[in-house]
Amino acid sequence: MDIIEFHERIWDLLRSISNGIDSTLRSIVDGFGITMVQMRLLVELKSCQECTIGELSAAIASAPGNTSAMCKALEKKGLLTRTRATEDERIVLVSLNEHGRNLLGRVENELSARCNPILGEYSDADYQEIIQGMTKLKEIVSSLHSGF
Repeated sequence: MDIIEFHERIWDLLRSISNGIDSTLRSIVDGFGITMVQMRLLVELKSCQECTIGELSAAIASAPGNTSAMCKALEKKGLLTRTRATEDERIVLVSLNEHGRNLLGRVENELSARCNPILGEYSDADYQEIIQGMTKLKEIVSSLHSGF
C-alpha cells in the first residue's frame, strides 16, 4: 500500500470513529449543560488533579487564551476552581471541585448505562485486537513522523 492510499483509508477511518464517539458522547453531555470541549477539559482536570492553564491547553490542544476563557465559564458554573500560584501570581492553577467531580460521575454513569449493554456483545479478544491495531498504527505514524 502506498502512502496516499494509506493516508486516505486511515483518514476516513479516524474521521468515522471520531464522529461516532463524538455523537455518542454529545447525546449524553448536552443534557448536562456543557459542551464537548468543556467535557474534555473536565476529564483532563480529573486526571491531572491541578494544572496550569498552559498545561491544560496543551493537553486539550487549545490556545491558552481559549482555555482560560473556558475555565472562567466553567468556574462560573461552579465546576472548577481557579487560583493564583503563590510563588508566581501570573500562573493560574485550575482544579476540579466537588460539583465538577459529581457532574463527571453522573456523565460516566449515564455513559455506562447506555454503552455497556452494547459493548458487552464483544469479546475481550475483540478489544485486544483493536488495541493491538491502534498500537501498531501509532508505531507506524511515529516512524513516518520521525522520517521528517
